[in-house]
Amino acid sequence: MKIAFDRNKKIGIAVSGGVDSMVLLDLMSKQSKNIVILNVEHGIRGEISRRDTLFVKKYADNLGINCIFKSVDAISYSKEKNISIELAARELRYQFFDSLIQSGVVDEIALAHHLDDQAETILMRIFRGTGVRGLRGIVDRLGYIHPLISITKADILEYALRNKIPFVDDHTNLESDYTRNYIRNEIMPLVKEKYNDVLSSFDVLSKNAIEIEDYLLKQIVEYKKFDDDSIYLPISVFDLHPLILKKSIVEALRYFDIEKDIEYANLEEIQKLVTAQNNSLIHLPFNVDVIKEYDKLVFCKRLKLSQYCKEFDVLSKYTYAGKEYVLSKMKPEKKKGFFDIEKLPKDTVIRTRKDKDIFTPYEGKRQLLSDYLTNKKVPKRVREKLLVVAKGSEVFIVLGIEISDKVKITNDTKLAYFFEEIKY
Repeated sequence: MKIAFDRNKKIGIAVSGGVDSMVLLDLMSKQSKNIVILNVEHGIRGEISRRDTLFVKKYADNLGINCIFKSVDAISYSKEKNISIELAARELRYQFFDSLIQSGVVDEIALAHHLDDQAETILMRIFRGTGVRGLRGIVDRLGYIHPLISITKADILEYALRNKIPFVDDHTNLESDYTRNYIRNEIMPLVKEKYNDVLSSFDVLSKNAIEIEDYLLKQIVEYKKFDDDSIYLPISVFDLHPLILKKSIVEALRYFDIEKDIEYANLEEIQKLVTAQNNSLIHLPFNVDVIKEYDKLVFCKRLKLSQYCKEFDVLSKYTYAGKEYVLSKMKPEKKKGFFDIEKLPKDTVIRTRKDKDIFTPYEGKRQLLSDYLTNKKVPKRVREKLLVVAKGSEVFIVLGIEISDKVKITNDTKLAYFFEEIKY
């Protein structure tokens, strides 16, 4: 049985004690000494789980291979996050693995998924409604490899028996309570009985899907960032073939980690924005909105904003909508954003906008602030985050946008101030 991996890298092998990971350990240890064993005890099966960890430890000691252990409480974590125990165990396991990669303890982690796992994964995703990306099944990614992915469970078992490799049984694999186990124990045996070579078919399907996905990723329009909470695609993306359009949208949504929760109906709804009015909006899962803004299709986090109002004070910091502002001063310069603080009236406040706010832009005409922002094509999503310096309905400064002509710097100005956004 042959497997491929980079022998120049230090690889952590995830070993549970089951036959799959024990065979992977045997194969890799015969080809490389630059390995370490990783074992996670999830706190799910009590004494049996601790027994399996002890088994791995003793086996590692006999081989003379370093072993790193981690105990987690998947049951408590699942309750805290309101997720399944299966998902909780996976998240905690990968948190541990990611930390080892990030800290440089290992370069990569080898996982013992095999061809039967691949078939179950693809079938499970089909049942849930997947696209081409999901049909790839289990694939290598940065930091993670799957050397057994094209080898069947039957071949793994045969190798273990022939080479007298010890392993422990996880009896929960025989229970059909979990989705994957149901597919493994109830569905796949029927499929294999009808189609003897079905695992090879899943292997081919996965490889075809990988090629198609790679091709699509080269055709899409890549998103650009406004800031950490908002990205956009050009509105011209709607001129593309529907498949490339939808793929461009899905990849943009991947920025917010919600692509798995996007349904076909969501994509159809987003497509309708091409003929919608400016600032038309669609709510998506996990507090993400899609907005048509002039020549852009914007994806942004939905913020819950409240009204804000504080006394204007030179020494204060002002925090709102994820931004923090402070006042800075310097010698007078007639630059955008600099204003004469002595021209601000007493009892000035810094607050959120109001409907009837009046604003006289720098060297401009007095008008409703809303009209000014519309003429400047400031998007609605940005307007909702704006703070203004005002007294009554008279606005003197729109932070990050413009100062009023009434507070502009003149030859008589002694000290100029400007609002500086603090970046972390």
